Amino acid sequence: MDLNGYNKRSDPLVLDGKFYRAWKTRAYPVPAASRRSYRWKAFALRRLGRWTHPEAQSHPVTVMVPALCNSLPAEMVAMGWLNEIDALVRIRQRLTCAAGVTGWDAFTFHTLQNLDHYFDTTIAAVRETWVKEGNLAVAAVVEAKRRFGKPYDYHRAEPRLVENLVFQSSLMDWLRQRAEEAPLRFHVLGTGLLSALVSSGAVGFAEAVKAASRIGRRWDQTLGERADGKTEDAIGWSRFHRVGKLLEGRSTLSLGIAREDLPPIDAPAPPFWYSSNAEEAPVLVRTAQEAIAALESVNIRSWSPVVPSAAGEPIRGWLVSSLHPMARICRWSVSNYLLATPASSMLFLDHIAASAQKPLAAAETKNEAFQNRLRLSRMKVTGP
Repeated sequence: MDLNGYNKRSDPLVLDGKFYRAWKTRAYPVPAASRRSYRWKAFALRRLGRWTHPEAQSHPVTVMVPALCNSLPAEMVAMGWLNEIDALVRIRQRLTCAAGVTGWDAFTFHTLQNLDHYFDTTIAAVRETWVKEGNLAVAAVVEAKRRFGKPYDYHRAEPRLVENLVFQSSLMDWLRQRAEEAPLRFHVLGTGLLSALVSSGAVGFAEAVKAASRIGRRWDQTLGERADGKTEDAIGWSRFHRVGKLLEGRSTLSLGIAREDLPPIDAPAPPFWYSSNAEEAPVLVRTAQEAIAALESVNIRSWSPVVPSAAGEPIRGWLVSSLHPMARICRWSVSNYLLATPASSMLFLDHIAASAQKPLAAAETKNEAFQNRLRLSRMKVTGP
């Protein structure tokens, strides 16, 4: 016990019927009752490992991945993901790859109809940086503005699928890497399956972009044929409102995919849970055959923000932007995180995903060292 600088005028203690004063060169003698209390506290501290690493906490943590991550333009910019370096690198790489496949820039489409002009400076700075670095072709930016420059084009299926694939798969990879030893279990809905297949290594990103473009063009064509109006603008607005009602849960729409639009698929590693829509029971996708069967069931109906059911375990994280209608399901509780920003995602990984980590050998060594310190402290206090 360190008594350096102790006040000699402190009140005396009465221990075992004798008076003792604390001086710089002496320590308090401790009675038998106090020694028993120290031993009890040490015994309790040694049992902390059983509380901090119970077997029940080794279960995977379920993260729900909706069909679409964003609902409105420029949400990923507004949520601050472009300020997270690791996420920005992944997003930039896949934006560049997607532009090489499609000929237009998904970032330009994502920010073209930005309604919050507070982020205009950030958007312009990021685009100029990528153009100067050679990661973004000016021709791709011009092509994106030409093809999707009208406000009603934001609900076009083709660019929405490609944009969602870029951001969603990047964030899933970011979570997997940051989680390290924590067992995350992804449960994806509908069109989010493409992102899960890319993140699990079952499909190459370029092949997934081609598939998303084929599926989206087919859906756009079908919606255009069903739209009311004769002019291009009338058809565009009719399609926009119909998809908008679907995204808000105010209407139903069913459009499947053709088998010839499927990309080549391998077995995912690791496996994940999948539901074609929120009303269907989740199935575990482990093999290439299961991945193909799951992809054949993808339907635009999954864009509806219906509350899904978890795969045997409660949902702990929601990988969706805070402006998406499905975000209202998250109650911002201790065990239920909306993974809409880098800060909230790190809180989820530190406090929820980390609690599911399996006990490590290093933890036992650290606990043993801690017990040894307790013994030494007790010897100091209860010395002669």
